[in-house]
Amino acid sequence: MKKIINHFKDNWIRHGFETLYVIIGILIAFSLNDWNEDRKARITEISVLNELITGLSSDSRDLDFNIEKHNQAIKSCEIVLKALNEVEEYNDSLAYHFAAVHYYTTFASNRGAYESLKSMGFETISSKPLRIKIIDLYDRWYSILEVNQKILTDDIHDLKRNFNQDHFDKFLVISPEPPYYAGEMIPVEFKQLKDNQHYKYHIRTLHGSHSVFNTINHVVSTQVAELKSSCQEELKRLE
Repeated sequence: MKKIINHFKDNWIRHGFETLYVIIGILIAFSLNDWNEDRKARITEISVLNELITGLSSDSRDLDFNIEKHNQAIKSCEIVLKALNEVEEYNDSLAYHFAAVHYYTTFASNRGAYESLKSMGFETISSKPLRIKIIDLYDRWYSILEVNQKILTDDIHDLKRNFNQDHFDKFLVISPEPPYYAGEMIPVEFKQLKDNQHYKYHIRTLHGSHSVFNTINHVVSTQVAELKSSCQEELKRLE
């Protein structure tokens, strides 16, 4: 009887260890699987962040260019208004400024990384505050910029269709050859233009519109810089 009891005891201990080994093996397998999934998710997130940073860098350059051009337009509006009010005779240097008041730009945001992130799911970005910043820039601020861009561009083309054709030799804002933003518009009759209050109203309006639009450009540019910095900080944390 004692031998039988010892036999069962030995078997129980052996089976207990075998069961324990199996459980430990399963736990290790689950841990390795979780680690591998976390590793793949981290690699994907790092890739998305790098793509976002590249796109934001491109957007930043585009915004800087647009801000420069609208600053030139603002200055040209001031020069044209001063010439209309103070200058008696037309001079050739004004041709550039008559064209430059009509400068318009197109902000073509690099949305490839953002669209990829949307298709994968925003949870790909592990930081919730960063996810909110990304969505806020692309879905809110870029939309605000595009709406105001369209308003200014429509106003410029309305002036082109309904006024300029009767008062200038041509509508040439952008030159066909470099430097492209170097078009010229020569008044058909400068003295008549000086007395045209309708035209002065349009130039004052364009001055205000360029100024408002550039304020929005500056705000969006700041948002882009801040988001880029946040992405870079998150990238350092993950790497």
